[in-house]
Amino acid sequence: MRRVLLVLSLFFCVGLTDVSHAQDSTTAEPSESTQQFESVVTRAQEAVGSGAASAEALTRLRTELDDLRSQVSVISESGSVEARTIEAQIEALGPPPLEGETEPEAIASRRKALAENLAVANQPVREARERLNQIELLIRELDGLIRQKDTTRLIERFPSILWPGTLTVASKELKTLGSEAMGEVQRSFDTNDYRENQIARTILALGLVLFSLLTIFVVRPVLIRFFDRRFEETQTSGRYLWALLSNLANILVPAVGAVALGVTVPALGIQSRLTDFLGQYVVWMLLLIISANWLGHTVFSPDAPNRRLVNLDDQEAMVGLRICQMLGIVEAVEILVEVLALGLIQNAATISVLAVPILSAAAFLLWSLAGLLHRVVRKGTVADSDSAALDSLDPAPAHGQKESNRSLIKALVFLLRAVALITVPLVLAGFVPMARHISDATAMSLGLLGFALFLYSLIMGSFRTFSRLKRRDQAEMATTLPLLPIVVSSLLFLCTVPMLAIFWGARTADVAEVWRLLTVGVQIGDVQISLGVVVSLMLVFFLGTVATRWMQHGLRETVLPRTRLDAGARNALVTGVGYVGLSLSALIAIAAAGLSLSSLAVVAGALSLGIGFGMQTIVSNFVSGIILLVERPIAEGDWIEVSGHAGIVKKIAVRSTQISTFDKHDVIVPNQDLIGGTVKNMTLSSRMGRLIVPIGIAYGSDIEQAREILEKAAKDDNTVLGHPPPAVLFRGLGDSSLDFELRCYLKNVDTMLATQSDLLFRIYVDLSRAGIEIPFPQRDVHVKNVSEKTAPPTKETEDTQVPSKTAGPDDAEEPLEGR
Repeated sequence: MRRVLLVLSLFFCVGLTDVSHAQDSTTAEPSESTQQFESVVTRAQEAVGSGAASAEALTRLRTELDDLRSQVSVISESGSVEARTIEAQIEALGPPPLEGETEPEAIASRRKALAENLAVANQPVREARERLNQIELLIRELDGLIRQKDTTRLIERFPSILWPGTLTVASKELKTLGSEAMGEVQRSFDTNDYRENQIARTILALGLVLFSLLTIFVVRPVLIRFFDRRFEETQTSGRYLWALLSNLANILVPAVGAVALGVTVPALGIQSRLTDFLGQYVVWMLLLIISANWLGHTVFSPDAPNRRLVNLDDQEAMVGLRICQMLGIVEAVEILVEVLALGLIQNAATISVLAVPILSAAAFLLWSLAGLLHRVVRKGTVADSDSAALDSLDPAPAHGQKESNRSLIKALVFLLRAVALITVPLVLAGFVPMARHISDATAMSLGLLGFALFLYSLIMGSFRTFSRLKRRDQAEMATTLPLLPIVVSSLLFLCTVPMLAIFWGARTADVAEVWRLLTVGVQIGDVQISLGVVVSLMLVFFLGTVATRWMQHGLRETVLPRTRLDAGARNALVTGVGYVGLSLSALIAIAAAGLSLSSLAVVAGALSLGIGFGMQTIVSNFVSGIILLVERPIAEGDWIEVSGHAGIVKKIAVRSTQISTFDKHDVIVPNQDLIGGTVKNMTLSSRMGRLIVPIGIAYGSDIEQAREILEKAAKDDNTVLGHPPPAVLFRGLGDSSLDFELRCYLKNVDTMLATQSDLLFRIYVDLSRAGIEIPFPQRDVHVKNVSEKTAPPTKETEDTQVPSKTAGPDDAEEPLEGR
């Protein structure tokens, strides 16, 4: 009711149109909504100032402020319809006169009256924004105070179990509590109502217990074995349906039994302070145990190896299941102790004594689970079966993916062992709240990660089922949808992060505040950036990109092949359409997201300055790429030579051009080199080209016959054009031969090397048949042995000289022939 009055009063304020109404509203009594706002704000200021309120009271006060903020934000963000109408009227009058200029009196008076009305119409919006700022400040102060109190409560120290007297105090209180509970139960059995309906109540309670036991220990195993057997026998994609049914049976059937077991005590008519206090939590504790059992069966699956999500053998999988079951029981007992500490246990020593065995057992189980996961790291991250969760799409994950999964599990092992080592010393020292918080948060995080792993497996298995993909199609699916596992993992991560934050100490109000900041956004200058803006921007740009690619595909495959444009022109047109489409998609996405392009002018100016100094080469290559597409000095498929490289142009991109050489090497040439440098394009205007084949014949040969042979060889080749006709030119008298050149024009320069080879084969054979010799260079090399004229050797020198071969007269001059 108060929210309705507040909204009505605010809208009433928005409807004020003139000064008289504004004056009336200022002189009127404050409305109930205003009084409520002032009351909440006053209480919040007093609570922040004193700091004596409890965390629960501060949380309730923050909730009231949050409700007021939501209501005031509507007025602050939407504004006044009348104000926008008046602004439109002022714009219709034209711009105000500049300094030194005047305008007609009627327009000036009208402009002044509209300005006054605009100020009155904007008054409720200004008031709402002032209130919103005040509420935002108080909420931040309350959040800080609540965090401070939560931290104080978390580091509170209880009496240590090692202190003398702690066990004595705890045993006395527990004995008193037990005696009190037994007395109340005994008194419940002694009432007349119970005696009159004893048989009926007993039969009903026994029936509920029997139904619960049969459901949990008989019906559930039978259904699970049936579904698992069908899963193992089925080899088609429908096997995942049996896996899903097995998982559902493992949690739904025991849940029914837990509910039946939870109402057994009320059915007997037992009434006591203990049972009444714990009755509302019993079902939740049973469901916690069932959930832990379900997660153990889902992740480790000792009875169905093909559904096992981790790489363990059957015995190790059974150990993992038992650890999960024991963790569920320990956490349920921990909840029981926490509930008792809320209203029944008064002494802190009793809470400390009860927490020691529970948290020690939890630490032991976490350490054991860490050791089991360490074995998983040694054996491999996931199972080898095709149904493994992390292997749903790719039977042979990449090495990087395996290493990433292994690193993640190693980090989890380290966390579990660290928690196990920290928890026991903390609880023994008396820091029960901190030890309990760390242990519970770790256990709940493990459960959440196991549930996320199950969801991943379920989503990927369902996709495989609905797509009806068989095992032989795994590689095809991994090729067509390589990002599907990444997308699913990212979505699950985003969904689990808030829950993990709550487990580790964040309040729901903190998570809601983060979500509000994401949705409302932050103001950067005149631009409002929020999650909705980012999603709209990405979605519209994605749709525009898809439409652009579809249009390019249609032009390339359907429209342009029916035109007379060459391949280079078609490529330039398709590439230009792509650039224009992406640019329009970006502009439309910015407009659809509500971003003002004018507000980006300063950013664009700064970017242009940075481009001018630091991105000269990139901009130069970009502009050169545009020139190449528009002017088209080269096109895809052209044979060009640039920067010492010759090859075929494969792709002209924005920054560079890809050339495939005849050695099958890819050369990336910056577009600036193609525009600013010298480029030889053999196929720019046409694919016709001239081939020159040099031929040398021996002196004394019949040159006319040689010319006829050369001309006939060229004319008989079908790759040589008949017009212009082939020509044989006598180029000169060489040292060893008469030099001729066969010049002819080819239909396609792409066949130049093959045509030259064919012509040389033909010419060599024809010249040999005609007896015309093709000479090779000959040289006479004279080696001279000049002996120095010296005195006759003495006897001493004769004894020390090494005998050598004496050159004869024929050795003084020896002609050598070489090629």
